[in-house]
Amino acid sequence: MKVLILLLCAACAGAFAQQIDQPLASFTGTVREINSTNLRLTRQDQDDLDISLTHNTRYYQGEQKIRRDRIKPGDRVSVETKLDLYLKPEAVNVRVLPERGP
Repeated sequence: MKVLILLLCAACAGAFAQQIDQPLASFTGTVREINSTNLRLTRQDQDDLDISLTHNTRYYQGEQKIRRDRIKPGDRVSVETKLDLYLKPEAVNVRVLPERGP
C-alpha cells in the first residue's frame, strides 16, 4: 500500500513538473522605452505593448548577439515572447530590424 501511494505521489509530481511548451508570439514595432525590466513597443494602428525583460532575454542585431543597452528608443525591433506567470508577455528574443528605406 505504501509503495502504491509513493508511486501515485511521484506520478502526480511528474505531471505538475512538466511544462507545456507554447509557441512564441512575435510582435514588431518601434521601441518607445527600454530599461532593464521592461520594453514598451509602439505598434502601428495599435496600443503600445509592455513586454517584460529578464536576465534570460537575448538581443540580436542580424545574427550577432548584442547587449540590451545597444537598443535605443526609435529602433525597429521584432520581439519573440512567451507568457510569464502573470500572463504578461515576456521577451525571449529581441531582434533589431534594419532601417526602412525611403
